[in-house]
Amino acid sequence: MNMEQQDVEVRIASFTELANGNNPLALDSYQRAYVWDDKKINQLLNDFRHFIATIGNASSGSVTDQPQHYYMGTLLIHHQLGADGKRFVIDGQQRLTSLAILYFLLNGELPSHMQLSFRSSRSMVNIQQAKKIMQQQLQEHSLSADIFERLRFTVISVQREDLAFTFFDTQNNRGVPLGGTDLLKAFHLRAISNGMLAEVEQLQSHCAKRWEKVQIQGEQGRSSKNNDFAPELFHYYLWRGRNWTGSHVLELENQDELLSHFGEQSIVSQLGEVALYPAGSNQWGHKLHLTSNNEYQLQPTLQNMGNSAAYLPLALRQPISRGVGFFLYAEKYAALLNTLLHNPSENAEVVAVQTFYNQVVTTLSAYLQSLYRLAWLAYFDRLGSQGLLRFVLWLDHHLGAIRLGQEDIRRETPIKFLKDKKQNLLDVIAYAYRGEDVVSYLQCSDVSAIYSKKNGWKEEVKEGRKVQSRYASAVADYYGLDELSKKDKSIESHIDTVLLVQGVQYD
Repeated sequence: MNMEQQDVEVRIASFTELANGNNPLALDSYQRAYVWDDKKINQLLNDFRHFIATIGNASSGSVTDQPQHYYMGTLLIHHQLGADGKRFVIDGQQRLTSLAILYFLLNGELPSHMQLSFRSSRSMVNIQQAKKIMQQQLQEHSLSADIFERLRFTVISVQREDLAFTFFDTQNNRGVPLGGTDLLKAFHLRAISNGMLAEVEQLQSHCAKRWEKVQIQGEQGRSSKNNDFAPELFHYYLWRGRNWTGSHVLELENQDELLSHFGEQSIVSQLGEVALYPAGSNQWGHKLHLTSNNEYQLQPTLQNMGNSAAYLPLALRQPISRGVGFFLYAEKYAALLNTLLHNPSENAEVVAVQTFYNQVVTTLSAYLQSLYRLAWLAYFDRLGSQGLLRFVLWLDHHLGAIRLGQEDIRRETPIKFLKDKKQNLLDVIAYAYRGEDVVSYLQCSDVSAIYSKKNGWKEEVKEGRKVQSRYASAVADYYGLDELSKKDKSIESHIDTVLLVQGVQYD
């Protein structure tokens, strides 16, 4: 028997035989949140009741050859070596958590051989909801605690964590598929290897905690589906920001494309190391001088990252380092979006942009809003807050013209805006050295005629034509205008009013 075979044990076990009090089942830091919904919980309880009824019929002689045990599928366990070795659940935590809740309701205590702990607030909310559903079901249809004596599992135990990930199934037993970002998380945690075991596991734990921060990132997390911001972050911001180049502006086709770009194409690096590249957030050289001695002198840039991941020296389109680098990359851009849109700030430019976002941008369709946020993210990542409000207002001047000029805003609208231009705005930002470079690009196209046609926006509001007039009203209120044809001439003076009184100066 080779070493790999010795490291793997496969057995059939009852619920109580899964572990013991000295080596209880636990969840490692990289596990995703508990996500079973009402449908899954109800299905589990209905299956149990049907099974018990079938067993009862068999004992009365009306049904024959019925199985006496209920099979709960395969569990994958990572068993750490040593007397105090823990048994970490790699695959099966959704089922085991649900069973632990049911066990508590039927027996008044938690299973002694299970010590499942959750840091995610999302898990706690879902656990409470599952408990409530089970209580309601049990009040209507009783269920005997004897069901746990009839449960059987196929248990695969491995002693090496790399083998655990090799066995890791991409779909839970009862059909809760892991999404693309869940698989990316597992891929990059597996890539944190080739070092001392203690160091590897510490780094994996740190990165798993960072991933949780990505999932619940402020307002972004609260407004996302299932309180998980990661899928939205990668689909609408990171994928688009990296791949919408030139006229090649296409939506993400499938999960495999996501896994290939952010997983397989990532750069292999040493344990804990992250490759850095010259970019807006990583400019070590600030000024170059020629001294009186005819020597070159480089003045370094002050690099103040503080304690916020939003200011990590990473770039949106840079190659991604596998493992730790992936988690820092995701953490940065989740935090950066929250910094730009929601976090209280002492930066006058950021405060001004947040005000504009809440007063004007939120009146637009979701498709245009996502394009605003993507462009702001790319600009801030490349150029920081310098000239941010000027960029935002001129960007709005163009996107607002789209809103006023089209009756319907469709999913393809942002794609068309980027694709049909001579230069892709995201490319212009990526190669810009000053905010003026980007603003000049936006000013090249004259859209004032579209705004002139909407000078009668007040009458449209009275007539109930709210789709376009809602935006027109918000813009007019923001600038203090009666006629939208004056908007383009009001932008620069408005910037002066908002920023210069706060002491913000332009070079």
